[in-house]
Amino acid sequence: MELRKVQEMGGGTFLVSLPKEWVRKNLVKKGSILTVDKGKNGCLIIYPFQKEERPISEIVIKYRLEQIEYVINEITGGYLLGYDVIKVQDENRITYEDRSRIKKAVEQLIGLEIVEEDAQSITIQFLFEPTSLTPDKVFRRMHMISRGMCKDAINSLVKNDEHLARMVAERDDELDRLHFFLVRLIRSALLDSKLLSSFELNPIDCLDYRVASSLLETVGDASVEMVEDISTLPRFHFHDELKNLLKEVEENLEKMQDLAVKAFLTKSVKDARQVVKLFDRLSIRLDDHEKVIPSQPIEVFMGLSEIFSSINRICRCNVDIADLAVPMYPIIR
Repeated sequence: MELRKVQEMGGGTFLVSLPKEWVRKNLVKKGSILTVDKGKNGCLIIYPFQKEERPISEIVIKYRLEQIEYVINEITGGYLLGYDVIKVQDENRITYEDRSRIKKAVEQLIGLEIVEEDAQSITIQFLFEPTSLTPDKVFRRMHMISRGMCKDAINSLVKNDEHLARMVAERDDELDRLHFFLVRLIRSALLDSKLLSSFELNPIDCLDYRVASSLLETVGDASVEMVEDISTLPRFHFHDELKNLLKEVEENLEKMQDLAVKAFLTKSVKDARQVVKLFDRLSIRLDDHEKVIPSQPIEVFMGLSEIFSSINRICRCNVDIADLAVPMYPIIR
């Protein structure tokens, strides 16, 4: 970090010198035009003014027969790193089976499209305008999907509804797609001060979004684990006490996640602390399940124990999201 003294000229004009290393790196000289944007928390963002569009970034991935998993991982990596064009090519022909797997992988990544292909290559391009969707909009969508997954997972258990259970698993793919897309947006913004300014974020905000989106993805994963555990349970009759407990847990989890996301987006201390209060209340109720399920057959007891473990994991994720608004772990540990 450098400290620079502000100077004042006549007429109330204030000047500050630019770091010489930054000037050289960005080819700034006398008469150059710089763009100055107002950032969050009173900061200024300065970058060279460019009339032309930024250059298209490209990565070439070598196709390796019988190593298609590595190729797909590299495509995903190139996407997350913000490359505009991803080329898969080799002297050998890409097999029909591998071509199908590559296309399926591309479909899982928002904004990617195959724009050209022949026997030895596939060209994939990111066609989505980054500024058309902001990180907060993507995050809110992730919140709505993961919250619905959690609610339906618990209701599928209470109502013994297989259709609801299948819906939970299907929505997990969409949640993963949004998570990858948000990671790409954040990484691109960190590398492009202009994009970062348009999102009205700072680097710390980007880090928080990265962590929070991962936590929402974990909520979705835990919901899928619940329905998988439910599918292995033998059919049994719920007594009213267990039904009421699960309904209460479902309602409080929904309220808890709403407050956690609101606290994260608005940095509301009040909402964040409310999440902790709900966590304390839910922790007590979750402990009650030990009094409710022992009367069940051993297979049911084991399955329900796994389900309540997933519910507790979701609770912790919501606390962690709220914790990004205001650190509160000393309060609950």
